[in-house]
Formats: sequence, structure tokens, C-alpha cells
Amino acid sequence: MAGFTRAHEGDAHRLSLADPASAREALTRLHQTAQGCQAKVITSERPYFGDITHAVAAALPGQWDVSIEHYPDRAVPSHLLDWVWEASPVLSTLGTYRVPGAAILRDGAGTELLLAERSWDGRYVIGTLLPSPDHLHVIGVGPRTVVAATAREAAADVRSRLLPEFEQLVHLSRLREVQQDLDWVRSVEPGTVDAVELDAALDRFLTHAPYLLAAIRRSGTKPLAAGGTAVLTRFETLLSRAPADAGTRSGSEADGVDEALALWLEAGEDLLDVIRTSTVSPAEEPARPAITAATPPKPPAAVATGRTR
Repeated sequence: MAGFTRAHEGDAHRLSLADPASAREALTRLHQTAQGCQAKVITSERPYFGDITHAVAAALPGQWDVSIEHYPDRAVPSHLLDWVWEASPVLSTLGTYRVPGAAILRDGAGTELLLAERSWDGRYVIGTLLPSPDHLHVIGVGPRTVVAATAREAAADVRSRLLPEFEQLVHLSRLREVQQDLDWVRSVEPGTVDAVELDAALDRFLTHAPYLLAAIRRSGTKPLAAGGTAVLTRFETLLSRAPADAGTRSGSEADGVDEALALWLEAGEDLLDVIRTSTVSPAEEPARPAITAATPPKPPAAVATGRTR
């Protein structure tokens, strides 16, 4: 449409008001075109949803990719709402209301946020989506969804509350997975563990360990005791040379996998104790699963199947 421009693909088309006569002409043509197409032109005092989304993303730490979705039937797809992870049903209830669109914000490191505008009060709702089950299995309720009147308020609440809660819940889930795998391996009779399952458990540990160690370094707690520092140093040295895939067993890489497995079994419990002491409050401490030597639970599959988004 002549007179309307946009800076980037996906942005709203904008009409400059620098020249009132040109703007009036462009609006007249828009009205005539709409009539010819038997369509309606509706004005609103509400800010464009895409502008709100980009304003929120720009105010968050790091770089966020924005994907705006439009729903012709004015309904958020149920398969997307199935991925909402929140403490109480706020964002997930939007499926019962008319919502013309939503936005997904991605930080490139696995964190995804869903943003929508509530039709009945115009407030913006932002919640987290479940981490991909290919990388982490989370359980329990998620972080508290943000409800705000403006993009500025929404971004402030996401920075101060939503993202920290999400990161801590993901951290606790990583701890739980590593603990369950370690308990399982140490409870099985020697020589009876399936090699494929053992490789999967070790690979999960090697995937989660860098994030767990990083959480200690940024926790800001008092300095660790000498024993805790020594444990961290051993695992940091291991991770600096361990193969990315525990299933790769050729030449020196096989030696690296064997070294990783030996250290994990020997000092994995000590590492988890150091991490919990530094990063988990007593109220957040997850309950240890009951393990019996007779019927040890198998760890979850290395790669999950099911829902995709």
C-alpha cells in the first residue's frame, strides 16, 4: 500500500505523518481499497502488539529473537498452550478466550517466553514454555506468570522475577536428573548395567555439569571450603577435555569417557553436595527418590519423543 512502509519483515507497516497531505491521501486510498475488498478498517488507541513485543525483548538481558504469530480464528493453538509452564493457570487459560495473536521470545540458549494480550482488560501476559524434553525433563509447577499493563512493567517483572525463577527451577531439575542417574547406576549390581543406558546417563551428566558448575560460580555465596574447591577443580578439569558425546568410544576419546565415568561414580555425590550447599535453599531442596537395590528405576531415555513445537 502506497505511503505505508516497514523497516523489517514481520514489523508493522507504518504511515509517516510528517506530510499531513500525503498521509491523508494514503488513508483515503486505504479506505477505498478496503471497501473494494469488502473489508473493514478498524482504528484503535491500543499500541500495536508487535511494538509491545519488541519493546519487551529489547529490555531483557541478552539478545532475544521475536516471532509473532497471528491466529485467523482468534484462538491460541492448543498444542502451544500445552507447552506453557507456570505456577498457576494464567496464560494457559487463554485458550478459552478470543486472542488474535501471540509472540514467542527466544534467547538462543533454550529459554522461550510466550507473550499474549488479554482481550478483556488489555493486560499483557508473559509466561515460560517448558524446556525441550530432548535436553531436560522438568517436573512440578513452573515460575509465576507475569501480568502487566505496559511493556515497561512487563519487562521489569520478567527480569526481576520470571527469568530468575525459571533459571532456578531448571537448575533444580538438572540436579534431580543427575542425582537420579547417579542413584540408579550405584544401586545396580556390578556388571548388570546396560551399556547404552549407562552411556545415556553419563551423557546427561556431561550435558548438565557445565551449567551446574556455572551456577556455583555466579551464586555469590561465601568461599567454598578447601574440599569443595578441590571437587570443583577436578570436574572442571574433566569437562575441559571430556568428549561431548559419551557414546563416542574411539582411541583417546574412549579413555576420556572412561575417566569421566570413573570420576562421576567416585565423586559425583560430593559434587552434588557442593552444588546444593551453594545454590539451593533448604525450602527448595528436592526430595531424594526412594531407591531399592532389588528394583532400581531405569533413567529416562536419552532423547524424548512426543510433543514438538
